[in-house]
Amino acid sequence: MSMRGILLLIVVLLPCLWLPVFSSAPGTSGSVTQLPINELKAVPFKTVDGKEGWQVNLPGNFQLATPCVVDGMVYIGGGFGSYEFYAFDAQTGRCIWRIRVNDDGPTAAVVEDGYCVFNTESCTLFVVDAKTGNMVWSKWLGDPLMSQPALAKGRIYMAYPGEGGHRLACFNVKDGHQYWNKKIAGDIISAPVVDREEDLVYLTTFDGMVYCYETGDGTLLWSEQYRATSAPSIVKGQVYVSQREGEERPQEGITSIDKKGNIVKGMLDKRAAPQIDRAVQARSLFEQKNQADSAGVGFASAPQTAKASEAAKNVGQASVSGLWGYQGSRPTVVGDYSFASRGDTLQMFDLANNKTIWEHKIQGDINKIGGHLASPPAVVNGKSVIGTVNGEIICFDNATGKQEWIYKIDHPIRFQPAVVDGRIYVGTTGGQLVCVDTGNKELTGWAMWGGDAAHNGPLAIGQEEVTPAPVKTPPPLQGVQASIPLKAVNIWIGAGICVPIMMVMAVYLLIRRKQN
Repeated sequence: MSMRGILLLIVVLLPCLWLPVFSSAPGTSGSVTQLPINELKAVPFKTVDGKEGWQVNLPGNFQLATPCVVDGMVYIGGGFGSYEFYAFDAQTGRCIWRIRVNDDGPTAAVVEDGYCVFNTESCTLFVVDAKTGNMVWSKWLGDPLMSQPALAKGRIYMAYPGEGGHRLACFNVKDGHQYWNKKIAGDIISAPVVDREEDLVYLTTFDGMVYCYETGDGTLLWSEQYRATSAPSIVKGQVYVSQREGEERPQEGITSIDKKGNIVKGMLDKRAAPQIDRAVQARSLFEQKNQADSAGVGFASAPQTAKASEAAKNVGQASVSGLWGYQGSRPTVVGDYSFASRGDTLQMFDLANNKTIWEHKIQGDINKIGGHLASPPAVVNGKSVIGTVNGEIICFDNATGKQEWIYKIDHPIRFQPAVVDGRIYVGTTGGQLVCVDTGNKELTGWAMWGGDAAHNGPLAIGQEEVTPAPVKTPPPLQGVQASIPLKAVNIWIGAGICVPIMMVMAVYLLIRRKQN
């Protein structure tokens, strides 16, 4: 072979070293980029009563959803309008990893078995490794996505606007394999809710429909139009939602539904509900902020796929931001008692005897401020913990209704707190992640929005407390970004293919030279 031939052969074989081997997981349509973490610093503080805490100001100052706290780490998206997602040390606030995704508006995350799952408002479902932030897989679903995923027994449940209307889909958390996909009326309030004991998944759409599916094959067991205004809570086969009645000056009550979709008790403790009255909400400060936030991501008016007009008639919100952050007067049910933030009131209600045990008014003009003045409560170990629009974290004793303590952090809070190992974690409307250590280790068990990854809460299965099982990090999957950089993997694989070929050619040329 001539020298020209040898040079030509080398030119042909060298690109093998950069072959895009395993460049992404099967079905991947999003991207994840690791970002520097040095600029994110947790600022320590002390409360008036000597409790310690820390605060991290996230870039952009966007509204933050509920933090997710699992296995000593805090997971949180950068908020509505952000492209970033973070993991922090739960005790110190030190940033562990920080990623940028290719779509904006990451929701609250769910974490289980080493997988961290979240979606963006526009428009992708992401699964990343909980320890590293490296992407396992992602899937573009539709625009906008105004709810968050649920995760239970290795399956993800997610709603999205698809071809011909909205869908509820079920995916394998490991590889994104789709088990089933069902048509629903529209986007859903907050998230799907999974009953782990009965292997059923429930949801409420923004127009008030309530659905029940089998988790295995997606068989629809029942669906009814109840004008429901919250995600369901499920306790021993009973389904509890907040429910609307009336058009102008609507009222809202607590309703229980049986396994077959029939109302058992309807509109308990019916009361005026300006928080879902569109006429009131349209004039509120909350509406102004939501409209501005929505315009900031290209939705000066909600797209047709959002079905905002139908949502406005039922829950009072009509913007993408308003629906993204809407949580409603969702009842958390423990035994015979419901705990819920109902507009401007935190309430403990006796469902068996139809009477209020105690309630606490939140300061503020609900008609002027808009939305709910307090987050849904995190209910743990006989206590209820809420965040308020006044920038307060408040703890109440469930037995007496008395306020046990209050911490003022001077930043409005609308999303539900997480409560783990005596620490309270909240995200604010201005982009602050705040942790307060109460020192009471028994105050624990509410690790993310809705309590756990199924969103049915450790308390929702009965009277007793249940602590989420520790997370186990799964081995890297084919297509997962592991600790070795992708380029290095490509070089080694390419070398494994090309070097032997080049060695054979070199031996062949030496033999030919000796023969000549």
